[in-house]
Amino acid sequence: MRSLKRIAVVALIMAALIIPVIAISESASGAAELRDESITVSGGFSDRSNGTVTVNVFAITEGDSVTVTVSDLFSKATYATATRTATEAEEEAGYMKFVLSFRIGTPGTYHAAVVITGDDVNEARSQDNTLVIEVGKSIWSSIWTYVAIIVVIIIIGIVVLIRMRAVPKVDNSGAFTAMEEERQVKRKSSPGAKKEEYKGRSKK
Repeated sequence: MRSLKRIAVVALIMAALIIPVIAISESASGAAELRDESITVSGGFSDRSNGTVTVNVFAITEGDSVTVTVSDLFSKATYATATRTATEAEEEAGYMKFVLSFRIGTPGTYHAAVVITGDDVNEARSQDNTLVIEVGKSIWSSIWTYVAIIVVIIIIGIVVLIRMRAVPKVDNSGAFTAMEEERQVKRKSSPGAKKEEYKGRSKK
């Protein structure tokens, strides 16, 4: 009898220890988390334009408030952050989509950390998600771009000037003289001119 009691006591103790473990594992598996390949980088990151980081947070429950933060892995400087509340449709789909757009002002290679926080978050799978962001140099950040534009404008101006000088000039002096002579002939042949001429003769 004593052995049976001892076995029963041991069984109760083991059950008491196993139940919390099962509860913890179930809550962890159902909590919001980042999974492999749930983070994508799109858009052209450059020193003058924004790029986009898309983060899918899985295993969410309607009403949960979730925050996604993208920060520098080493300096911990925050690049972008967004907070949303999960909807019923997102719970049915199984994930929430976060689209974070931001710019890093200096060209180079950056290592970023993506962390989710909020209600019912699986901390074990929300702290260790990193990505590499390549930031290029915009063409408008180079002084040679503006030098090239100025050179092209100067060349176009020179070509236009040369063509304008190459066009032959039209001599309008002959046409002006002919028009003046025709005007004088019409004036002399008009009745008023004849009357004035007649009056001048009669006075003599």
